Amino acid sequence: MSRAVDRLTTAAAFVRIVELGSFTAAARDLGLRQATVSRWIATLEDELGVRLLDRTTRAVRVTEAGERFIADARALVEVWDGAVERAARRTQRLAGRLRVSLPVVFGERFVTPHLAAWAARHPSLAVELVFSDRYVDLVEAGVDLAVRVGRPVDSAYRARNLGATPRRLVAAPSYLTGHPAPTRPSDLAAHACLLHSGLDNRAVWTFDGPEGVAGVEVRGRLAANHSDTLRQLALGGLGVALLASWLVDDDLAAGRLVALLPRYAAPPAAVQVLYASPRHAPRAVTAFVDFLAETLAPILG
Repeated sequence: MSRAVDRLTTAAAFVRIVELGSFTAAARDLGLRQATVSRWIATLEDELGVRLLDRTTRAVRVTEAGERFIADARALVEVWDGAVERAARRTQRLAGRLRVSLPVVFGERFVTPHLAAWAARHPSLAVELVFSDRYVDLVEAGVDLAVRVGRPVDSAYRARNLGATPRRLVAAPSYLTGHPAPTRPSDLAAHACLLHSGLDNRAVWTFDGPEGVAGVEVRGRLAANHSDTLRQLALGGLGVALLASWLVDDDLAAGRLVALLPRYAAPPAAVQVLYASPRHAPRAVTAFVDFLAETLAPILG
């Protein structure tokens, strides 16, 4: 056994002793002799030069040094266990059906192009992509996992943060010909704003600028539940839109859209994947979540 693995095994044993409150219980849990576990901890304490545990005939008490060490030991064990689990998933055969809800444009641009290679590695797995910008309930929609772009999710489901994307406030030059460009967020109350669909024709847009964070209620007679449609409406000169950077940066570079309020920043749009708890989720679900995280990392940072 290498020294690195030996240290990792010892750290795992130390964590179990603290969690179970007993050398005997930890040894039983790990399938080892108590003498072996005791020897490991003694060696670890010698190497660190501190006492981690006080032993009595009835109990084990964590010392102050042990309390400081336990957080790092837990983190080390969790990272290792996660790496082992992910490696096992990649080599194990995935089968069955997987139904995935994706935002329309985001999914088309950033997930679909990478799916072929991943699906080819899992020929026994059937994958159905369901494109919608609506926030669906997993159970009601019959989907196994859903990618969300926008507000952080408050849900009974597990949410894994994949990153965030900046948002830009934009309008077409043709719109600005007849409407003076806003100089502060409050000016937007007088503009035609292009809204992501809701039952109302108004929304609150928040910006962080020289005066701090401020929210402004904006209104508009045009709305859509499809982000690229809002982009098209903005390109047509029909109003001001607040859209993800990846959707409009090419238009800004080409001059088809103009960035507004450069001294003010809208909160970035969170990108999350929603799914059942890993303890109850099929391996195909957790494998697809890992695929999304690896695929989107270069885009979302």
